Amino acid sequence: MTSLGSAEAVAPAPSRVGRNFTALALGQLVTWTMTLLWTVIVPRALGPAGLGVIVTALAVTGVFSILLGLGTRNYLVREIVVDPAQAPSLVGTGIVLRLLLAPVFAGGIIVYAHFAHYGHDATLVLYLAALAGILTLLAEPMLAGFQAIERMKYLAYSDVINKSSQGLVGIALVFLGFRAIGLTASMAVIGAGVFVLDLVWLRRFFPLDLRATWRRIVRMLRESVAYWAFGLFFMIYLWIDSVLLSLLTRSEVVGWYGVPMRLFQTLMFLPVLLSTVWLPRLVSAYEDSPERLNKEARTPIELALLLSAPICAGTAILAAPAIHLLYGSAYDNSVPVLIILGLCIPPMYLNIMLNQVLVAAKRQVLWAWVMAGATVVNPLLNLVLIPVTENRYGNGAIGASLSLLLTEALIVVAGFVMIGREVLDRLLVRRAVLLALGGGGMWGAAYLARPLGPVVSILVGALAFAAFAWVTGIVTSEHVELVRATIRNRRRRD
Repeated sequence: MTSLGSAEAVAPAPSRVGRNFTALALGQLVTWTMTLLWTVIVPRALGPAGLGVIVTALAVTGVFSILLGLGTRNYLVREIVVDPAQAPSLVGTGIVLRLLLAPVFAGGIIVYAHFAHYGHDATLVLYLAALAGILTLLAEPMLAGFQAIERMKYLAYSDVINKSSQGLVGIALVFLGFRAIGLTASMAVIGAGVFVLDLVWLRRFFPLDLRATWRRIVRMLRESVAYWAFGLFFMIYLWIDSVLLSLLTRSEVVGWYGVPMRLFQTLMFLPVLLSTVWLPRLVSAYEDSPERLNKEARTPIELALLLSAPICAGTAILAAPAIHLLYGSAYDNSVPVLIILGLCIPPMYLNIMLNQVLVAAKRQVLWAWVMAGATVVNPLLNLVLIPVTENRYGNGAIGASLSLLLTEALIVVAGFVMIGREVLDRLLVRRAVLLALGGGGMWGAAYLARPLGPVVSILVGALAFAAFAWVTGIVTSEHVELVRATIRNRRRRD
């Protein structure tokens, strides 16, 4: 068993950024492929109504899961980076705390199902999704431990096994004739298996101490309040649109929103990878000095912005051909939704990274207040825009996606006010503006090339963006060196 106190186990080496990013990126490539297969095959088999039942269950479970999660993951990562010797008790206390709160979570789901007046099948799907959510959240403190000691490959292993199993098993089940109930039941079984594997892997680095005292539990509750508040507001903000769609419209409309939202969430893997890899380093930088944190934070923020611009333009370009090719005419109403969600990518990428900077600086309470405001603004926008777009276009999902875009834009403004010139200096803002222009040019070039087909269109757009980036110099030598370091680290491992 590796000692937590050893320098090799906990000290953040410069080469480890590339190695950890590579491990997570390769794992994400596998899970992205499996998720894409699921997203292509399962919605066709279930239809918009059947998919809407699953999306609704996952949305409701996502909102209620914050009662069990308490936002402790970032708290655990930060505390373990600062004091690695406390990892066994911190992770163990996190698991025990979630076990104690599991009945509260289950009770909330039961009460919601009663007042929502779902049918028998939809209620059963909701309960199975809740069970899967509980199992996933019980494993999360162990994932925080792996992240804190910079053993990202175990995060990748867990994600690959979880998502790949869900993808392959889900596809097999729909071919065998199982519907939403069978799919959500498989999610719960897979979640239990991943939890056991995480337990086995964790013992390689430190023992799990489940002897949690009330003093430890109360301290974790108290210290996690700011993280919990952020998590509460974020989960409500993330899922409230699907919940409101299920209450204000039909299951078909939820399905039209569910398909592009699942594709959109898949595109979130890049900022999640960056934030996961950089959080331990940002914490270490802040423990050294706030000035070092500001300097360290600029690189991941720049990378997030650099990646978001072409992905945003590419999403808008490929929305119609991708939806038509993958899902057919039944999901035609998903096309405008996916285009609008694509526009959400740059602000959301930036917001994810700004949140991690504030967590590292122990200012997470500020971002919690921002998300509190978002959970007020976003539902209000949904309550206005969903009925308007439902009445005018017969597609309330357009209103839900517009609400998300407007809210993300407001969050960016708030983030700029909080971070200000400490991180977002004039050079970084200039690059952000150039990237926005480059993304717009990419879309324009691809739009003009539409008669040549979608493949040629996206290729022309990509070449236009690459030429713009080269001419303006928005891709720096530091970005190139990071890519080279990642490749070198991968070759050494091979």
